[in-house]
Amino acid sequence: MFNILPPLLIILGITGLIFIFKNQKEEKDEESAEEKETINEKEKFLEKFSRIFNKENYQKACNQSTLFMEKFLIRSRIIILRIDRTIFKNLASIRKRKNDNTEDEENGIIKSFNEGKLIEDDIDFSHILDIKEEEKKLLKGLENNSKDIAILKNLARIYLWQEDFSSARWVLLEAYRLDKDDNVVQGLLIELYGKKGGE
Repeated sequence: MFNILPPLLIILGITGLIFIFKNQKEEKDEESAEEKETINEKEKFLEKFSRIFNKENYQKACNQSTLFMEKFLIRSRIIILRIDRTIFKNLASIRKRKNDNTEDEENGIIKSFNEGKLIEDDIDFSHILDIKEEEKKLLKGLENNSKDIAILKNLARIYLWQEDFSSARWVLLEAYRLDKDDNVVQGLLIELYGKKGGE
């Protein structure tokens, strides 16, 4: 009699193998599809990242931060100069009140100060100096030597104190043309800019 069991086992085994190979192929296809999706997501992320963090955007951010710091430092310097000037004025008025008791002491103090130093230090001593006389002296000195930067600085201080901004601007530009690296001239230009309200 014909035994059906061995051929049936062979057919079932072959069918099982085909089924296993088919499932493995589907799993591989699914895995490759998932890998492709993750690769596409990574590429999209890298593309967005490179769009945001490229060299041009980095340069723009650096330029803006540098500009902000520069403006902040300029404004801080203007504020510090104004505070310094206010302190000097208050100190001068305190000294004047202190020395008002005796007229002889006041005359001794006036003689001990060098008039050029009073102007150079940018202190408000209008009660001691005749500003118009000093301006005339400085203008005569400028006629004799038009390249004397100390005369130009003192003239600029007088004009700033008198709030004659156009004359101060002219004198400071002339001084800046002679010496661009002079810190006093640069500070006076910043003060002029601050007094005119940034015009």
